[in-house]
Amino acid sequence: MDLRELMNENIINLNLKAKSKRKAINKIAKMLSKDNRINSLREFIADVYKREAMESTNMGIGVAIPHSKTIGIKKSSVALVRLNKEISWEDGGEPVKTIFLLAVSPEDKGVEHLEVISKIATLLIDDDFISLLNSTDDSKELLDRMDELVGGEK
Repeated sequence: MDLRELMNENIINLNLKAKSKRKAINKIAKMLSKDNRINSLREFIADVYKREAMESTNMGIGVAIPHSKTIGIKKSSVALVRLNKEISWEDGGEPVKTIFLLAVSPEDKGVEHLEVISKIATLLIDDDFISLLNSTDDSKELLDRMDELVGGEK
C-alpha cells in the first residue's frame, strides 16, 4: 500500500494550531471528513479516542500516531500535521509536535494496516526526513520525499 494512495495535500497541514490533544484530533478528523474519506465524523473521532484510552499512541520522539479502524471509514488514509507548538499528549510522555492520524477501512485492517505503520516508522528513523518534516512548508515536497524513502509511486 503506497503512502501516496493514502495521502494528499488536502490532508496535510504543516502549521496546525491546536492547544490540546483533543483539539488536534478533532481538527485532523475534520480534514479527513472534508476530503470525503470518512462517513461519520463523530463515529471516527469516538473510535480514535477509544483507541487512545487503551494505550497512548505517543511514540516518545515528538510524534504521535493515533488511529481508527471503524466501519465509517470510506477510504484508508493517513493525515499528517505538524503543530505550530508542541502539545501534551496527556500521558506524561514527551510533548508532541507531529501527528500521523491513520484512518483504516475495514477491508485494510490486517497486513495493510501494519505495512502503513512500518512505512511511517521507516520515515521516522531517517534523519534527513525528520529535518525536512520539521522545516518545510511545502506538503508536495514532503510527499515526494516520503515516496522516495518508502518506495511509493509518483
